[in-house]
Amino acid sequence: MTINKLYFESGDEIRDLTIVGGGPTGIFAAFQCGMNNISCRIIESMSQLGGQLAALYPEKHIYDVAGFPEVPAAGLVDSLWKQTERYNPEVILGETVTKYDKLADGSFEVTVGSGRVFHSRAVLIAAGLGAFSPRKLPQLGDIDHLEGRSVFYAVRNISDFAGKKVVIVGGGDSALDWTVGLLNAASSVTLVHRMHEFQGHGKTAREVLEAKKNGQLDVFLNTEVISIDTSGDQVTAVRLRSKNGSKFNVEADRLLLLIGFKSNLGPLSSWGLELMDSALVVDSHMKTSVDGLYAAGDIAYYAGKLKIIQTGLSDAAMAVRHSLTYIKPGEKIRNTFSSIKMAKDRKGVSEGS
Repeated sequence: MTINKLYFESGDEIRDLTIVGGGPTGIFAAFQCGMNNISCRIIESMSQLGGQLAALYPEKHIYDVAGFPEVPAAGLVDSLWKQTERYNPEVILGETVTKYDKLADGSFEVTVGSGRVFHSRAVLIAAGLGAFSPRKLPQLGDIDHLEGRSVFYAVRNISDFAGKKVVIVGGGDSALDWTVGLLNAASSVTLVHRMHEFQGHGKTAREVLEAKKNGQLDVFLNTEVISIDTSGDQVTAVRLRSKNGSKFNVEADRLLLLIGFKSNLGPLSSWGLELMDSALVVDSHMKTSVDGLYAAGDIAYYAGKLKIIQTGLSDAAMAVRHSLTYIKPGEKIRNTFSSIKMAKDRKGVSEGS
């Protein structure tokens, strides 16, 4: 399931919480809003929910989310949305939040690129690492006409590489994961890394080296890409140079560059919020330096922060929970247990049917 439906209910209707960002953290924050009986909207800049998981790694498997021994990234997004959609959050896709204004009554207006303005009692920023773009190899020059045809920066569909001679560049987790992940799909796999050892997870690195030992792929360490040969919009070979200066070619149909992404806070950087390491500083309640404005997930900074999906989900629960005191000042906030909440919801549906 691809979550790319666009909802426009009423931009003029005030919500309790506006969630900026529709990745896993933002989706789970919307679920937490439902659990705590407050209304919300998600505003996401891309054309579908899921953030980087949906846009860049939909077929990549994830192993460190509680309750999922192994789950494709797109599958995790689908499960999070299935959990959330029962509360019918408003979802605005394809819109980038450009600024916010805090009004005299303490509520907020956020403005998106099209000029639309959305009103809420509080705001939660769950924008991941902000805007992101793949790191490229400057020595390859202008290869825009090849991108998405024979040069890729992510694996969105394994079918793009099926039966192809694939050269993967990189030494981190994504490069190692897809080196293993494409062995049964590609006709050949070659991994190129400019350093003498991998930076990715040790277990996957051992799998790569074992596959090399078994003759399933080629691995070139201390080696860099210097150029490519092309025919039309297709790569035909990748030219390599080892640290000792020797040069050689590898035949290729696909070049998969997995050397990371550059993040950019974009408009967030000019919002006057306290920053640390290109993230928004939050307190133990996930509140930023502005009352009523919270942050969760990779965009939030606090001492000891671990940037994994599981942490983002926890951040989302904390942020929504603590936002209640701002959204409903003076009200006593009671703990909401999911088993009791769901039982009441089901009873209400049954009695109303």
